[in-house]
Formats: sequence, structure tokens, C-alpha cells
Amino acid sequence: MYPFFLGKIMKHKKITAILSQVLLLCSLTTLSKACEEKSFWESWYPNGSFKGFGTPPEKLDVAKAQYHLADNYFKGNHLTKDYTRAVSLYQLAADNGVERAHFKLGLMNHYGKGKLKNLTEAYNHYSKAAKNNIPEAQFNLGLMNRYGLGIKKDLNKAFYWFSKSSDRQLAIDVNGCLYSSDGIVEAQFNLGQMNHYGLGTTKDMHAAARWYKKAADNEMKEAQFNLGKLYEKGEGVPYDLEQAIKYYHFASKQNLAEAQQNLAQIYHYGPSNIQDHYKAHQLYIKAAQKDVKEAFFNLGLMAQYGRGATQNYVSAHSYYLKAIDQNIPETYLNLGFLHHYGLGTPVDDKKAFEYFSKASAKGLLQADYHIGIHYRDGRWVMKDNNKAKYWFDKVKNSGLIDPELLPENLSIREPDDAQLYVAN
Repeated sequence: MYPFFLGKIMKHKKITAILSQVLLLCSLTTLSKACEEKSFWESWYPNGSFKGFGTPPEKLDVAKAQYHLADNYFKGNHLTKDYTRAVSLYQLAADNGVERAHFKLGLMNHYGKGKLKNLTEAYNHYSKAAKNNIPEAQFNLGLMNRYGLGIKKDLNKAFYWFSKSSDRQLAIDVNGCLYSSDGIVEAQFNLGQMNHYGLGTTKDMHAAARWYKKAADNEMKEAQFNLGKLYEKGEGVPYDLEQAIKYYHFASKQNLAEAQQNLAQIYHYGPSNIQDHYKAHQLYIKAAQKDVKEAFFNLGLMAQYGRGATQNYVSAHSYYLKAIDQNIPETYLNLGFLHHYGLGTPVDDKKAFEYFSKASAKGLLQADYHIGIHYRDGRWVMKDNNKAKYWFDKVKNSGLIDPELLPENLSIREPDDAQLYVAN
């Protein structure tokens, strides 16, 4: 987390910044000369003589050649891909002053390319590159500190390095050229998360929204999704369902299943002026293709009640089976209904009782009520009025449902309360 500077300390910081800018401007001329594009002949045959004979090449020229050759071996450009040679050449380039080579060595150690994986060495190389404002190295240091890779987990350091790599900064490339980095989009997203959940900094939903917005504007789908959630809940930003739909739509267009699911739920359960069951159905299908259990469940609901598609109990049964998950107990409840009433499948009291029992264990009162019916009528279980009374009383004593006023078929109607069937 960055410290806040006040009073005289802040003034010193401003003076230092001004001096740094002056020094930077003074160095631009030198840097621009180093960055001038030169042909092979201009670089290696100055004044008509080869640098290698009589006029040895400068150390940095050799280092840059080593770096570019390493890149060719790494990428397989013009040469057969060879990670071992790439590592050796990157190391020579780094030893001879090409700081970006340390970033590449960090990657090679990080992923075990051309050598054994060594996260500690990766961290050391990233650190050397990060000191020279190489944003990719700074971002990787943030990740390693956040998740404890090659070093003890340190969320404060993670926040620091994400902050360094998230904003525009000046750096020098492999050719000694000054360039401006716009910031790493993934670092902006990570700062959004860290502010969102109070990781390495004080929880700040406004800051979270601001960083998600930066990453979302750079078309990062996960940031678009998270920003959509903030607008939908009114956290860190004013509640705005239209903005939520907008950002869910952006992420959905990039095939983010969670965004397709949330957008579908808005079209399914949202205000009447927004509801569009056909759109909801199409989005649920896309999310279900990525195995989102809630999407299968909602497709089951739409098939069961004929919303956005023709009513089809067989399809509903099939979707509910695919949706089975401990976090969606309503799936058990609805499968119990279908088997209890013989909708899309023959009446099966055994299966109905088993599904109602699983739903009851998750606290769903409609399942309790139907277990009472099974004991009252002796459906698959021995008829037992005492047990039936126990289950009916449990429902009645909850204060939520009066079984005497509850028609037995009420439970198979689609509920008005969306939250009953929507996983948050």
C-alpha cells in the first residue's frame, strides 16, 4: 500500500519529481541517438570497417545481439526452438547490461523452460527487471507475493507491485529506447480485487470500482463482469441496472459464462420493462455449454413453466439432472415435484421421497410439506399420521407457510420471488 505524504514531505516529493523530469529531458537526446534505427551495415561497418576487426563492438551491442538471438531460439523464429540455448543467451545478455533479459530469465525459471523450474530464481530475476520499470516484471512480482509463489505470501508487497505496474510509467527497452507503458490491465484488475476484499489494503469499494472500470475499459472481461456486479448491487457505485446490463453484455460477448448467467437472470427475473424470456433462455444455453450448474437449473425452470421456450417436462427433468449440485438445493426440490406428480417422467414415489429428503436437509419447507404428504398417504413409506403431523407442524411452526392453506399443487408453480431459485 502506498504511504500518504503530507505537508513538507509532500513538497520534497514534488521538488524531487521536478528534478527527475529535468534530468529525464536532458537524457532524451542521448536516448534518441541510441534508439535511431540503423541497418546491419551502419551498425557493424561504421566508417567502412567491420567492428569485429580492429574496432571491437561495444559490450552493450554484443548484449543486445545475445538477447535477440535468445528471443529467436525462444520463439523459434528463423531457428529451431531451443529453450536451453535461449536461457544461456538471456543470461549472457543480462550479465552484459540488458535488464529486460532478467524478465525473460524470470519467465524461464517460472515455467521451467530450458531449465528446472525455480520460483525463487524467477522472483530474483523479476526483482532486477522491476527496478528498471519493466511493468511485466512488476506485475509478476505482484502475483508471486499475492499467492506466495517462490516467496512468503505478502499482500502488502503484492498491492505495491500491482500499483507500480498498473499506471503509465517510463522505461527503457532492450535497445536503450525510452518508451511509455500504459500499465498492465491485469494489474488494474488485481487492484480492483484487493480493494474489493481488503487484501493488502483497507477495503475500499469506490477504489475497487475505479480500478475495475480501468480494466473494463481495456476490455478485460472479468473486470467488466465484476463492475457489472457492483452496479447491480450498488456497491462502490450508485445502483444502476442499465449499467450492470451494459457491462454484463460486454463480458458476455467475450464468452464469460458467469456474465451470461447473470445477464440471463436479469432478463428472466428482472423488472417487467426489462424481462425478455427469449433472451434469457439463449444466454442460459450459452452458460450451460460451459457447464454452469445454475444455467442448467434455470433452463429446467424455463422448460417446466414454458418461459422463453415451449413447456416441456422431459427437458426440464433432463436439465435438473445436469444441475444437481449441493449449492442448488432447489434442484432436488423440483426433481421431487416431477417424480411426485409424474411430470415428464412416470410417478416414482421412491425417487420423489429421496429428492424431497435431500431438499429438506437444505432447509426447504416445501420439501418438508411433501414428505408429510408421503407419510400421510403412505407413498413409498409406511403410512404414519404421527410422522405426517410432525412434518406438517414443522412447516406450520416456521411461520412461513400454513399447510392448511397450501394446496398440494402450489409448489409446482413458478415462484414470484426470484431469489427462491437464484443462486447469488
